[in-house]
Amino acid sequence: MESKIKELKEFMAKGKKEAQAQIASLMADDREDEAKAYRAALNIYDVFTSLIDVPLKQSGGDEQAFKDGFKKLSVNIPTQWRNSLSKAKEHDDAEKIMIEEAKLKVADSIIAKFDELF
Repeated sequence: MESKIKELKEFMAKGKKEAQAQIASLMADDREDEAKAYRAALNIYDVFTSLIDVPLKQSGGDEQAFKDGFKKLSVNIPTQWRNSLSKAKEHDDAEKIMIEEAKLKVADSIIAKFDELF
């Protein structure tokens, strides 16, 4: 289980580093508005680090308990973002749509990697 968690955290660290590079590139091109979505997505890596650490501590080393705990949290948390995206679409809020879609893209990629590993 430790090696799987390590691989997942490395996957997230790589994604975070790529997002930071994208933000820097956009900022260098004076594209602040586009960088906002990447900044929001960047925070999702930190959120999911917590979503790994909490069930890991609670599982007491039981892989199934860890998987169940992570899956529960990884469904509940993005639900808020999906609801926010839905409301943004109702109000044609392009900036909010862009931000929520970026957050969900990162969340979905982390969840897919988790499913691949576990």
